[in-house]
Amino acid sequence: MPVKISFADLTHTGQTVQANVFPLGISMVAAYALQELGDEIETELFRYPDDFNSYLETNQPRIAAFSCYSWNINLACHFARRIKEKWPDTVTVFGSVNFPSGKEEQQAFLAARPEIDFFIENDGERPFVAFYEALRDVDFDAAKLKAARTLVPSARYIADGELVAGEMMERIMDMDTIPSVYLSGLSDKFFDGILAPMIETARGCPYACTFCVDGHRYSNKTRRFSQERIYEELDYIAPRTTVNEFVISDLNFGMFKQDVETSRYLAKLQDKYNFPRYLVQSSAKNNKANIIEISKIMGGTLAPAASIQTTDEEVLRLAKRKNLPVKDLAELAATKESDDATFLSEIIMNLPGESKRSHFKTVFDMLDAGSTLFRSYQFTLLEGTEAANPESRERFALQTKFRVLPRCFGSYVIMGETVDVVETEEICVGSGTMTYEDYRDCRTLDLTMEIFINDAIFHELLMFLDRYGVSRTEFVKGVHARAVNGDSLLAAFYGAFAKDEEENLWDSPDEVAAFVARPGVIEGYIDGKHGTNEIHKYRTKALIEHMDILHEIAFGVGRSLLGEAAEDEDVSLFLSELCDFSRMRKDQFLDPDKTYSQVFHFDFIKLVASNFILDPFSVMVPDGVHMEVVHTQDQSRLINRWISQYGSSGSGLARLLSRSQLSAMYRVARAGGQPRAASLEQGVATAV
Repeated sequence: MPVKISFADLTHTGQTVQANVFPLGISMVAAYALQELGDEIETELFRYPDDFNSYLETNQPRIAAFSCYSWNINLACHFARRIKEKWPDTVTVFGSVNFPSGKEEQQAFLAARPEIDFFIENDGERPFVAFYEALRDVDFDAAKLKAARTLVPSARYIADGELVAGEMMERIMDMDTIPSVYLSGLSDKFFDGILAPMIETARGCPYACTFCVDGHRYSNKTRRFSQERIYEELDYIAPRTTVNEFVISDLNFGMFKQDVETSRYLAKLQDKYNFPRYLVQSSAKNNKANIIEISKIMGGTLAPAASIQTTDEEVLRLAKRKNLPVKDLAELAATKESDDATFLSEIIMNLPGESKRSHFKTVFDMLDAGSTLFRSYQFTLLEGTEAANPESRERFALQTKFRVLPRCFGSYVIMGETVDVVETEEICVGSGTMTYEDYRDCRTLDLTMEIFINDAIFHELLMFLDRYGVSRTEFVKGVHARAVNGDSLLAAFYGAFAKDEEENLWDSPDEVAAFVARPGVIEGYIDGKHGTNEIHKYRTKALIEHMDILHEIAFGVGRSLLGEAAEDEDVSLFLSELCDFSRMRKDQFLDPDKTYSQVFHFDFIKLVASNFILDPFSVMVPDGVHMEVVHTQDQSRLINRWISQYGSSGSGLARLLSRSQLSAMYRVARAGGQPRAASLEQGVATAV
């Protein structure tokens, strides 16, 4: 009989589906094992805990393989523990890049998790087959293999209290020797309308960033799959997917000229299948020409992006990272004007050497370079990274706290036992160059950027301010000061944000575990009381519940910055009508059935078509024109698909808004319609 092997890369589902992508990595390990071992093995792949639990009710795997990362390590360990309790002879093997690099730390990692029999470090395809063959040689007796201290390539385990580590196996040179998980049908079960398909076109990264698990010598050579293989997989995926997102998992998409050809092929599939609606990828760090070309090819499907982390040269040096110059990033950002796309800047706040001044400067540098979408991430100390090692912690006087990862928790039935599971992470909240108070100020600015800048929420206003020489940095400084001021209608909102963050930080993992163990706490996480991504939570609340206040603050600051110019009769009229029009487009933007109507004295249809580049006074309509502001049918379908994928709960909407291109859901204007008596001047849009 074939040897049963389960391959699980589990996602938390307690609140929403956290890792809502296909389990590509472990699927590739399984595909390679099936190719090399043939009918000798029988495999099953799992993403959802309930699916895996159902399998275990009627099947005992001889080998239970798990892919583990910071967002699912505890969930995987709970399953492995229950498997070992029921079937001690079942061999558990884990694999990941998220594993300590030092031998002492590796031993401590495994000693704390005795349910893990073996751990395969880094790429898993060839090492898993070698591991299987070593087990087969001892009749799948893990204890016998350990007693012999057999050196299995890339595998680590503990024998008699000591770490046994085989030499790292050479990486695969010809990537096409790994069978396609799509063309083989191995991943068909994951086309479920929730998980987003994901492909890998190249593996490896030439950079040595200290904060990244791929920033080590093992991964510094990049190898590609053939274009024919990539095209065949795209052809397979396009007609089968029903979600908006598609993910390319490469660490530097756009590094190679072939990536441009991949984008051209995707553009053809868009014409045929309307796929993908939204492309998720990590752009190359230093190939401006390719990135710009890809952005133009993909249009609004792909936001031009720069994972800059910081613009401070000293922080970059300490992180062993290089970026494109800011002037080149500005050129990249300019592609958004013609493509009606956003320009994403990804920043890591509080890296070693970072200060409040350097973080604020990074944000404002990218804002003035033309960025319209900011993601400022916490500096997380990940297993296996240089930044997390003891020397780095001491050198930079890193101050850390522990928290439950957003959406990485739930209550699960595992082989007849109900268990509460949470994942924790360690984040940096201070250092020798940043106090905790400075850290809090940086987080507050990051929230302002999410609310007032992201997804071109006030693009129309900013384009008008540009005409009068008002910089976007001036605008952000103004709205930030007004929003957090004690007299502001949003002051309490910002205070609640800070309080929420404070209450979700602990000094140690043990403190987190003690809190989670209290009665009713896990339900609080699931209900959204604890453990949310506070930035996303409060951004969502602001956009859904406080759109009127946001417009009041933004346009109030805009008038103030314009000074005497705002007193001109035509300018004042335009600002008033622009505020009305903007609110009509964005108020209750997830409700495709709501429409608005009003008389305007500017042709907003032409202004939108020009992305507000046109001079608004060149399209004045002195006698006024009736306009309706509505969602198109295509927008309605887009919104319904997003909600179907993520749900309409608070956490689901926060996830939706963090993953989608919100500007694609702003209503459009069309001529016609009859205005009602009420207007936006009373704070409520005229609903039709």
